[in-house]
Amino acid sequence: MEFNAKLFAIAIAVTSIALAPSLIIYQPVDAAKHCTDYSGKSNAWIDGCKQGWWDHDHCYQYSPGTGQYASGYKVGWSKGSC
Repeated sequence: MEFNAKLFAIAIAVTSIALAPSLIIYQPVDAAKHCTDYSGKSNAWIDGCKQGWWDHDHCYQYSPGTGQYASGYKVGWSKGSC
């Protein structure tokens, strides 16, 4: 019985370690979906949104650029987290 409990604990630990990277991988997918959900936005705005989210998630400096790209970047930056 004690062996089964130890084996179960090891299985839980291995599973959680194996699944941890998958939680990180899905964040860019969330950014892409969130940014394209805004109807009527230009491709430059959507690209800026995705890049802002990416930059904030990777702790890069805020660098919005200009125009529609900058507007999207600001929205994406607000969704990211460092």
